[in-house]
Amino acid sequence: MYFCVVTDFDCDLIIVGAGPAGATMALMLARSGLRVAVIDKERFPRDKVCGDALSGKVVSILRRMPDGVLDAFLETVPKTPSYGIRFVSPGAHILDVPFKPVKEVPPGFICPRREFDGFLVSMLRKYPNIRLIEGEKVVGLTRENGLVTAVTEHGKLTGRMIAGADGVHSTVRSLTGFPRPLRKHLCTGIRAYFEGVRDLHPENYIELIFLKELLPFYFWIFPEVNGRCNAGLAMLQSGISSERVNIGEVFTRIISDHPSIAPRFSGARMTGRAEAQALPLGMRPGPFSGDRLLLLGDAASLVDPFTGEGIGNAMASGEVAARVVKSCFEKGDLSANGLGDYEVQLKRRIGRELRTSGMLQRLAKSPLLFDLVSWTGRGWLRFP
Repeated sequence: MYFCVVTDFDCDLIIVGAGPAGATMALMLARSGLRVAVIDKERFPRDKVCGDALSGKVVSILRRMPDGVLDAFLETVPKTPSYGIRFVSPGAHILDVPFKPVKEVPPGFICPRREFDGFLVSMLRKYPNIRLIEGEKVVGLTRENGLVTAVTEHGKLTGRMIAGADGVHSTVRSLTGFPRPLRKHLCTGIRAYFEGVRDLHPENYIELIFLKELLPFYFWIFPEVNGRCNAGLAMLQSGISSERVNIGEVFTRIISDHPSIAPRFSGARMTGRAEAQALPLGMRPGPFSGDRLLLLGDAASLVDPFTGEGIGNAMASGEVAARVVKSCFEKGDLSANGLGDYEVQLKRRIGRELRTSGMLQRLAKSPLLFDLVSWTGRGWLRFP
């Protein structure tokens, strides 16, 4: 058995999910004195379907983690520095947007999730008050008598509260009765790795190429280490369903036949296979807190509706959650009212950004308007 027997409860906080949201929350609480258990159904390192882009927001949060986490990341993890985003409109207008400079380090990176998530989990193992439980899926949950019990495939774990950081198909969210994301607020991304893609940006800008057949989403090309690229596309699930689209066939067709994409892949070689993943867009996030409960990251539908960035917002939710939880434990108030401050602070942190991105996503549905914005937007659009 994985769990030790404790008279009243096993830990103060149970975090379900050891991805960027859950790992960030745990690391931000590493020096709090709270006993934290982090459960994940996978064993790390593990792969994750993603664009692999780490924005300046991610770098800033790594800097605020305890005990030199950013330095360890810079020294040990394979990655490619990136200095901005290139938007290509349906009419082929190019808008290059530099990332906001971050002190002393590149403002962004492209890093495979296997490497990045594995690194964060390795940091968790340093702290005696953080217990990492891998390869255990949560299948049941109860909240009673001031405690929360997570039931896994092999045992039980009891804590004083729980945080669900377990992704778009969150078990914690479903077991606690929180609503699932609406289909119109979900998209599907498909990605594959390639060697030999041509004409990459000299400063490793990530590229979002908005094609008419994909609007309001895009085809992406992100340069990885050792000449490899992460390439993929995203489409709204409502469109995929209503038009009976095979997203894999769309991906293959664009790489093979699209006049602006195919020449760049003509000599490229796919390594591995294309894989898909649902993404919950932050079009109308919330609610994501309750009695002895918080939802983080994809479980709270925090993916940027325009750029598709999920890692930065997931980590921001983990950072905010850690701050609020620490304060609630100090006050002895883990009620829905006390933990409700998490929603207030998180919306203050990223709410305006999500609203702006939602507006841009709606704008992107019109090729003509998107072309106009991309043509006139030079000089005023920046990303963290």
